[in-house]
Amino acid sequence: MLRTSLLPVLGAVLLASAPLRARAEAPGNPAEPAALPAAAQVDLRSASTGDVKPSSANASVPALLDTLLRNTERRTETVKALLAVGDEGLQPLFQNLFKGNVYAYTAAGSSDTLLVMAGAEEQREGETWVPLIKPYPAVSLQGGDGKPVYAKLADLAEVETDREVRNLIQPVLTAMDLKSRDAVKRRAAALTIGESGDPGQAGLLEKALLAESNQSVRHLMEEALARLRLHSPEATVRAAAAAKLGEIHSVNVLPELKALVQAAPEAASGSVASSSPTAGSGSTEPAGAAALPGSETDPSVRAAAEKAIHAIESFQSFTGVVQNLFTGLSLGSILILMALGLAIIFGLMGVINMAHGEFMMIGAYATYLIQNAFAKWLPPSFFDWFLLVSLPLSFLAAGGIGMFVEATIIKRLYGRPLETLLATWGLSLLLVQSARSLFGDLTAVSTPKLLSKGWEIFPQVVLPFNRIFIMFLTIAIVGAVSWAFYRTSLGTKIRAVTQNRSMSACLGIATRRVDMLTFGVGTGIAGVAGCALTQIGNVDPGMGQNYIVDSFMVVVTGGVGKLAGTVIAGLGIGSLNKFLEPFLQSVYAKVVLLGLVIFFLQNRPSGLFPAKGRNEDL
Repeated sequence: MLRTSLLPVLGAVLLASAPLRARAEAPGNPAEPAALPAAAQVDLRSASTGDVKPSSANASVPALLDTLLRNTERRTETVKALLAVGDEGLQPLFQNLFKGNVYAYTAAGSSDTLLVMAGAEEQREGETWVPLIKPYPAVSLQGGDGKPVYAKLADLAEVETDREVRNLIQPVLTAMDLKSRDAVKRRAAALTIGESGDPGQAGLLEKALLAESNQSVRHLMEEALARLRLHSPEATVRAAAAAKLGEIHSVNVLPELKALVQAAPEAASGSVASSSPTAGSGSTEPAGAAALPGSETDPSVRAAAEKAIHAIESFQSFTGVVQNLFTGLSLGSILILMALGLAIIFGLMGVINMAHGEFMMIGAYATYLIQNAFAKWLPPSFFDWFLLVSLPLSFLAAGGIGMFVEATIIKRLYGRPLETLLATWGLSLLLVQSARSLFGDLTAVSTPKLLSKGWEIFPQVVLPFNRIFIMFLTIAIVGAVSWAFYRTSLGTKIRAVTQNRSMSACLGIATRRVDMLTFGVGTGIAGVAGCALTQIGNVDPGMGQNYIVDSFMVVVTGGVGKLAGTVIAGLGIGSLNKFLEPFLQSVYAKVVLLGLVIFFLQNRPSGLFPAKGRNEDL
């Protein structure tokens, strides 16, 4: 009787509890949070240190991703669990979570919601569309027809993450970057870890150093590792770290080392005796001494730091000389290009061309226009070739305008140097204002990828390829000019007209044509100088005026019309200018340089290579 009456009651209870069990088992139910899958139970401490490692079988990852999508209240715990899985295949997901680029996507006509990442944005009919990417593995999401699935960005719901989640992800991404194939990422990761000051991340750098083959990246990793060890509680470790920083000439850490020895000097002299030994280290360690650099009181560490500072500063002085010499040679190369054209015009034709800097400006703007034409009408893969095309076209543009100026203005002023000076000065004002009206006050030319890098001759000392390119271009131009003047018919005619115009005319040389070509060659070389200058500076209407005075100094110092004198004077003035600037301000350095040139000309009025006899050759 009792059994008969209880059975309906038990059946009713079971039927009533079935929906509750179903809700409890459903993923993403906030009322009854689902237990994390087994992978979530692994040691989460590895996530905080970013010590990621490949996982052989991550069967729980899909379940964790489903929890990440549907259970907003357990999102932080789910991210920790995903980090603890340690699968490198999850790196794209972490990167996109950090950038807020992970979304929930529901296809039209479907009730199923997917976790996706957005690819590169595309504009279609005024709306932003993105290709959808699966989070794990990070491959394109494809539809039933095998084509990539696109969605409107506005139709996607972002999987929001808070600061806590981003703080969890950032060190793991940095650790993953240490293993990246891209050396730039590895360099950035080493710098980030070094600046963190967290000794707990030293293990990451030690492992990365074992596999690193790039010397530049190895240097940064060693620097970051020693930088972290400066925070070690053991004095011997800190002293070794300071010695290592001195050994590798770590300029970046020099301020920290100086702060290390400058702070608390009274503690260094008197507190060691009262300090108690640190357990396990065997050294006298004042309480809290290792907490921060700047509170160092251990004499051995201070001594190692002072020795490292001396080594680094000596290295800085040496590299400073190397960099000044390189920069001076680079500036000298520009001056040679400028002065070469000026020497041809002034030395051979006797024309004081005050608009010579503006012809350099014309070459720079020609390069700017060619760059824009490449960007507008040619495929992106051809863009870096614009500079190579710009070199001859800059020469033709500046030289063509120069020939027009000679034919219309200069030819009427031969033998009247003062009027030539005033006329070309007025022309320079006209050209500057015209450029300002056409292009504005400031434009810029891109640097091709090949020239955007540099040659690292010492750690942290890089010689930019764009300046090296200018040096080689100068050598090529000087060689071409020398060949043209001594190995071609035009060069012979130019020298003949320069030496004796009347006799040259009697011998059948078209002196007017030679004058125009000579002026065109001189201004054309200035145009090439302008093209080269776009790689190390901006393009503006007044750029030529910055170099015209220095160019005249090179011409008169080297000897008017002397090719060898122009080269030597250009390199000398450029290098001297860069060596004076660190000690004086740039303006005062220029004044001192001008005074030295005046003093030199007082003793050698004809310059380094004075003309001999009646013949004045290049």
